[in-house]
Amino acid sequence: GQYTADGLEHSPRGTPSSRGGDPTLQLDKRLRKITSFNYGVHWADVEGDGPIAVITWGSTTGAVREAVRRLRDAGHAVRVIAVRLLSPPQAEQMAAALAGVDRAVIVEQSHSGQFHRFLRAHYDLPAVVHVIARPGPLVLRPGELVERIGNWSQ
Repeated sequence: GQYTADGLEHSPRGTPSSRGGDPTLQLDKRLRKITSFNYGVHWADVEGDGPIAVITWGSTTGAVREAVRRLRDAGHAVRVIAVRLLSPPQAEQMAAALAGVDRAVIVEQSHSGQFHRFLRAHYDLPAVVHVIARPGPLVLRPGELVERIGNWSQ
């Protein structure tokens, strides 16, 4: 058999509808659900304090945590913000996590810094931002991050 996806949406009562306004109503309903939900502390893992924040997400989080642990052991005051929820943006929570930060390092496993661009689009970042981005499959390692962040943080 052949299937044609026609984009048919449902009415507010749940019956299939081809009326023009129903998709907008349902999209608005979904948007209200995700923006009104209180994600609490689960939007990100925030660890440590200090004037430097390392912001990361996804597969680089483990390497960043290890690198920051090594930097703290060496006397650097560094915090980690490991974002877990990209959408909807959590502006108030990010502002609280960045309180007292004057420099940020954004670490991401990408070619062109998409995460950095996303952060700039949705959040007020510190004036001084350094980006460490590399496309896969060569992963960023804790030792490399310690060297790059440590050199930049002095």
